Amino acid sequence: MKSKINKAFILAAGFGTRLKPVTDNIPKALVNFNGKPMIENVIAKITSAGIDDIYINIHHHANKMKEYFTGRIGNEKFTLIEEKILLGTGGAVKNAENYLKDSDNFIVYNTDVDTDADLCKIIDFHLLHKPLATLCVQSRKTSRYLICNSTGVITGRVEEGKNVIYKNNEQSDNIAYKAFCGIHIVNSQIFSLLPPANKPYDIIPVYMSALNENFIILGFDITNNSWKDLGKPQKL
Repeated sequence: MKSKINKAFILAAGFGTRLKPVTDNIPKALVNFNGKPMIENVIAKITSAGIDDIYINIHHHANKMKEYFTGRIGNEKFTLIEEKILLGTGGAVKNAENYLKDSDNFIVYNTDVDTDADLCKIIDFHLLHKPLATLCVQSRKTSRYLICNSTGVITGRVEEGKNVIYKNNEQSDNIAYKAFCGIHIVNSQIFSLLPPANKPYDIIPVYMSALNENFIILGFDITNNSWKDLGKPQKL
């Protein structure tokens, strides 16, 4: 079944520092997981949702990524977007604006995420509620908690025990602390909020700023699903 979202952006440009020395010679996206490059795990998730127009940012060992996708056999359409400097999650999305802006909504998916969460359900949830972004979240330990209210609306964040930012400075006693899982569905309105991609920056602070402009950011809870960060050697 064809998805109502037709484009996905895989974040795959990073150095894979936690996977050294393996990533001294290959990009993290091509590190083996379950007998194939880990990016294939993400591609399978995306195509299972009926999406075959896939954009990938590259930087570390960019030529090896180009070689891999030049020789890859499949029906998907891949566009590699090379970053001359690493731009972070926010800068990467802004840098891909010309490729993604004509889609009402698109998927952003970290290359090192493995989960059995149903991407079709996440897409349906986002299209039903129409927020600026839907972020997959989970109840687990992290140093960078997102704060959700009782209805699943993200109202702020906590980072390293400080820097609490609440929507319009409103606090509630009925909140939950959630960890972001590296999968988001994003509305193209985000491009008007993202700074120029001339230096690296994260997208989460942009989401937080959007809260104070009355945009809605939702959390889609995948606590009951499996989730692994493949950037950690022990998870491969």
